[in-house]
Amino acid sequence: FDAIARGSEHRIGSFTPQELANTAWAFAVVDVARRDALVDAVSARASEIGGTTFSRQKRSQLHQFFLSVELEARPHAELLAPVGLRDACRQAMAEDAPARSSKLHLDVSGVLQRMGVNHTNELSVPVLGYHVDIAILPGPGITHNARKIALEVDGPTHYDSERRLVPKSEMKRRHLALAGWRVLAVPWWEWRELQGHARKAYLAALLGASSHRASSSGECGTVQPGYCGLGAGDARASGAPEARLSRG
Repeated sequence: FDAIARGSEHRIGSFTPQELANTAWAFAVVDVARRDALVDAVSARASEIGGTTFSRQKRSQLHQFFLSVELEARPHAELLAPVGLRDACRQAMAEDAPARSSKLHLDVSGVLQRMGVNHTNELSVPVLGYHVDIAILPGPGITHNARKIALEVDGPTHYDSERRLVPKSEMKRRHLALAGWRVLAVPWWEWRELQGHARKAYLAALLGASSHRASSSGECGTVQPGYCGLGAGDARASGAPEARLSRG
């Protein structure tokens, strides 16, 4: 992709809105949006075309490119398109809210509610343009972590045939983590195998593993069991401590 980026830098000036948005998004996905010439070329062409020419979907793609530069390549942020254009792109993505939560999402939320864990479903994070599936924010009753938690409830569309995260979902997790969120995940196949109290134990273990790792490292820069996108099953397989739970 570095070679493609170098080759694209000289041709971006002639790209159509669709070509520009698709190319910028692809570079953001693979985390190569950190070349001066590339950032400058994409920003200049987007400014030349004008935000209203792009469809909402294409503005969302451009936003993820701009966000990648802001979060992952800060020295190049001064080369980005004007703030007005970036705000329009961010707003387009923020407006793309889920029509409703999935049954899987509501099941997880219901268990958290019975556990007494305060949370918000489909929380909008305007500065990022994303919606967090389940947000657990610091406050009264939240003792397992002093940082905000993004609990992503991932159905089959978030994974490929080998149960690897698709690029769009992987990028979302990366951006949330870089913006200060502790990212946890509930993969659909793990949740499907559990019933009743086992689901409470699963979520308690997931949150407990996150607390342990957070207190040990204080950062989310490296992938550790129990956070930054790993589910409770991953935490157990990797040797992270499980929460001790009382029955009832």
